[in-house]
Amino acid sequence: MIEGNSSFEQNTMPQSHKFTKVYYVLCSILLVLLSLSTFAQEGSRAFVSDEKMDQNAKGNLYIAIDNLNFFKNNEYKSKYVDGYTLAGMWIRPKLSYYPDKKLRLEIGGQVFAYSGRDDYKLYPWFSVLYAPAKHVTFRMGNLNQDRNHALAEPVMDSEHYFRDRPEFGIQGKYNNKRFNADLWIDWQKVIFKGDPFKESFVFGTVADFTLFENEKRKLSLPISFSGLHEGGEIDNAPGPAQTHIVVSEGLKYEYETGGTLIRSGLLQGSFLQSTYPFQETSLPGKSGIAFFIQTAMITDYGTFLSGFWHGNRFFTPLGSPLYQNGAIGQEAFINKVNFFVFSYRYDRKIFDQSKFGFTSDMFYNPSLNKLSNSAALYLMINLSFLCRKNIN
Repeated sequence: MIEGNSSFEQNTMPQSHKFTKVYYVLCSILLVLLSLSTFAQEGSRAFVSDEKMDQNAKGNLYIAIDNLNFFKNNEYKSKYVDGYTLAGMWIRPKLSYYPDKKLRLEIGGQVFAYSGRDDYKLYPWFSVLYAPAKHVTFRMGNLNQDRNHALAEPVMDSEHYFRDRPEFGIQGKYNNKRFNADLWIDWQKVIFKGDPFKESFVFGTVADFTLFENEKRKLSLPISFSGLHEGGEIDNAPGPAQTHIVVSEGLKYEYETGGTLIRSGLLQGSFLQSTYPFQETSLPGKSGIAFFIQTAMITDYGTFLSGFWHGNRFFTPLGSPLYQNGAIGQEAFINKVNFFVFSYRYDRKIFDQSKFGFTSDMFYNPSLNKLSNSAALYLMINLSFLCRKNIN
């Protein structure tokens, strides 16, 4: 079943509809131009739970507690996405030990529970963090998934913080003033010979190259390559191996205003390409593209964001479902999705790496004249205490 979009999809559309298409494109460009003087670092700084390496902590043993409490309500108006509410919490107590100034061991567990449900999930936590050089870190075990690996919502839905187990696999990061990179494999399911299911892992490479920077302006080139693979050679699961891939590249411009009300801002444009198995959804073909223009400004009263999304047969099961052109198990799809995004982010610091926050997002589809919205409250707490010093 094809849910067509008459204003954007028909090759023989009326002249008035052609003007309508041009009108909305011009509006999106105007939306960007109106924000050129007020850019910001995009989004909220929620979901930060990774402590930096302490070069002076050799021999020290710490007790740490990471906790996220959340309430998120989604009111979606879509042919293949239903609205829903997520309310719950997870807490992660752990021991952290430095046998060397370049090595940290973490062991603990994470309890995940939704409000009003008797069932809960318990995950073990074990991570080894090695920092061989000033700008380089390696992880094995549970990974650092802070800030959603810097991936946009259409590519990686940040709600996995509210739904999924902690990531587990291998990760390497490089950070300096001119270049940042995050490479990881989240191995979700290991198989043995004869298993009736496929192995599964999520992978990604995210990088940000600084092209120009001075005291108040910065121009950078963000790129990403990420996806999901399901397959294997020794299992008895039916069907071929399947791989989903999304590639994104763009330009990002950040600006410091020096003002007291509007402090800084951002403008970013991205081009995305997705590939997926043929006939996995009702979408024809096995690839799609998308454009995402985003602007933001940080003020004394929170962060205001706006953007325009255009997706043409774009799909990845890892991304926020509202941005996709189709869904697995659904006959409905839309060849082209166009909507404006208006968002607000506010968080108040309680103490270091602990804060209370609020987010609100509105998605307006002008061709369907439908408005979807999402809002969330969260309380994030990260504590760390020195238990014993200089353990031999």
